[in-house]
Amino acid sequence: MKFYKSAMLVAAMLLGFSSVASATFYHGGHHHGGCGDSGSTCDNPQAYSTTLDAEVTNYDDYGFFGFGKTSEAYMDFDAINEPTLKITSATLSVKSNANGSWFSDGLWTLDNHFPYLTYIGKLDGGVDVFELSSNLFDEVLAGISFTAVFDKIKEDVFWASLTVDGTYCPPVSEVPVPAALWLFGSGLMGFTAMRRRKKTA
Repeated sequence: MKFYKSAMLVAAMLLGFSSVASATFYHGGHHHGGCGDSGSTCDNPQAYSTTLDAEVTNYDDYGFFGFGKTSEAYMDFDAINEPTLKITSATLSVKSNANGSWFSDGLWTLDNHFPYLTYIGKLDGGVDVFELSSNLFDEVLAGISFTAVFDKIKEDVFWASLTVDGTYCPPVSEVPVPAALWLFGSGLMGFTAMRRRKKTA
């Protein structure tokens, strides 16, 4: 009878250690301040960086009887599936054959996001780069879209990419129960069994 009591005690002890060793996963809110939001804590924030490629659709509008000819390019980005991401910066890179300058004669606007974009400049190879304001970070998480409107037909966007940097809270992996603990438990059960045999002999 004592042997079974000891065995149950050891089993309960091992179960308790296993429960303590199991770690829970962090769940943050889907917001650009996700890491540490919603009353949760993030003990291990990690750097996050990704570059998304847009699905680009170009469209020429010849206007009424050929007047008011323009071109439009639609740039659609996928959502970012990381609910704990806190975005710190986002930049839009656009490769086009537009001859004019952005936000003037060459490009009228970038949809309704115009107030929240800062033109950084043109990189080698004719790539224009824009910095996004934090006002757009929630839209970036949800899957943002841009519309470029040019003042000439046949001015197209060849490709567009969105680079997003920030921090996020990765899931905490489960902590394994040390092997020494299992050895200790089995040894204790064996020692109890030996004592029981001695007493009955």
